[in-house]
Amino acid sequence: MVDYDLLLWVAEIRLEATRYYAVTFPYVTPYASNLSNTDLIFKQASFDTKENTTQYLKLLDQYNEVQKSNLAKLRSMEASGIRLARPEIALTLGLIKTFQVKPTEHDYYPQTSRLQQLDSAVQNDFQENASRILSQKIIPYHDSLAAYLGGSYRQKAPETVGLGQYPGGKAYYRYLVKWHTTTNLTPEAIHEIGKKEVADIYSKLDSIRVATNFKGDMRLFYQFLQKDKRFLASTPDEVGERLKKPLQRMDTVIHRLISLKPKASYDVRRLPLALEPAMTFGNYFPPSGNEKLGIYYYNGSKLDQRPLTSAASLAFHEITPGHHWQFSLQGENTELSEFRQNTVVTAFAEGWGDYASYLGIELGLYDNPYDYCGRLLMDMFISVRLVVDVGMNYLGWSRKQAMAYMYDHVIESEEQINTETIRYSCDIPAQALGYKIGSLKLIALRRKYRQLLGKDFSDITFHDAILKLGNLPLAVLEKNLDRTFGVK
Repeated sequence: MVDYDLLLWVAEIRLEATRYYAVTFPYVTPYASNLSNTDLIFKQASFDTKENTTQYLKLLDQYNEVQKSNLAKLRSMEASGIRLARPEIALTLGLIKTFQVKPTEHDYYPQTSRLQQLDSAVQNDFQENASRILSQKIIPYHDSLAAYLGGSYRQKAPETVGLGQYPGGKAYYRYLVKWHTTTNLTPEAIHEIGKKEVADIYSKLDSIRVATNFKGDMRLFYQFLQKDKRFLASTPDEVGERLKKPLQRMDTVIHRLISLKPKASYDVRRLPLALEPAMTFGNYFPPSGNEKLGIYYYNGSKLDQRPLTSAASLAFHEITPGHHWQFSLQGENTELSEFRQNTVVTAFAEGWGDYASYLGIELGLYDNPYDYCGRLLMDMFISVRLVVDVGMNYLGWSRKQAMAYMYDHVIESEEQINTETIRYSCDIPAQALGYKIGSLKLIALRRKYRQLLGKDFSDITFHDAILKLGNLPLAVLEKNLDRTFGVK
């Protein structure tokens, strides 16, 4: 029944997407890009047998076909007068540059260290064929894409951002809101939810300012949280250590709220240097193939502009009990179909991540005012997204207007706000809405079942039930939780 409900939702939402093909950009931009997202497929492939190598070479050829289709789609859209916004092109060119290397230095080249289970003859043959495909097909298309985007296309591209500027763009954005939030909320309603959340969180932050006897107004308090040395790392490695430290505390108390625990462990590592200019923070990759760990890659650049006030909140979101726990448990759950094991739904995945960060409050892990302040600042950040994402894509806000709103409410640096506003308006519009909408729904569901079940309600049972189900649209999740808890 759950598989059916999920498959029906996916089929209907994907079918609806075909209406907006003309204004759907191919996945070449930093966050949406299959230039980087396919890393997970190629980098984590296992090479136990010769058949694995044959399959890998087929994947490389198939990837080249994807490259061709991306370039063809960009040309087709340009012929209709639809181009990527100029601010996004600069970041995309930076990403492509990381793939313009010698075949043996390309991320998709199978290095010898990964081939130890194969005999030398199979290794050599495999590497020669992979190098040939990379040098003759894949790398030349990286070059072609860079030349195309960096030429007259870039000169003619609009400086303005947001889907609303394109024919049919507003309708497409409404669809993306439905896709990423899995709700029927309108963009206008989400914008208003965001403004209300921002006001509430700002009031709580102001209370902390008063409680800590800070001498100055909220603007000065924000500057203090941005610039004080206690919130800044001195080395990239220190960023990783500051993310790991709260996880050690979380590991000792999480059993109070969740009994399930993944078999896979985790690590925290720095992003590849070439990706850091285009990615505000970082990203998480679940265990797969030869890589048995779930890994959060953080941005270790420009440390004087990256306050770590929210380090604990971010760590709980990305690792325990956030993305690492949820994705690992989903992948390890043999009771789920392969379809369910590999499904990702934005509102569920990112909603759970933010909800996991919220659980740190209940577990007493934000036990000094600045750690709690960091949690509120992260909550502020994802709430502000509701306002500016809708603003730029649907309500006609300029990027300058969105950046000004962010300056007023978050402590991120100019560079971070720069890349984030591009992300919302040009890269993955509406995706950022899923975080807050998803977490608000999880909080509401917990309240619902606590009220209905009274003394029979268990936090552990509630959380375990969610994690056993895996990624689901919010309505499908509630339907199946109702069944689990006997609610009609």
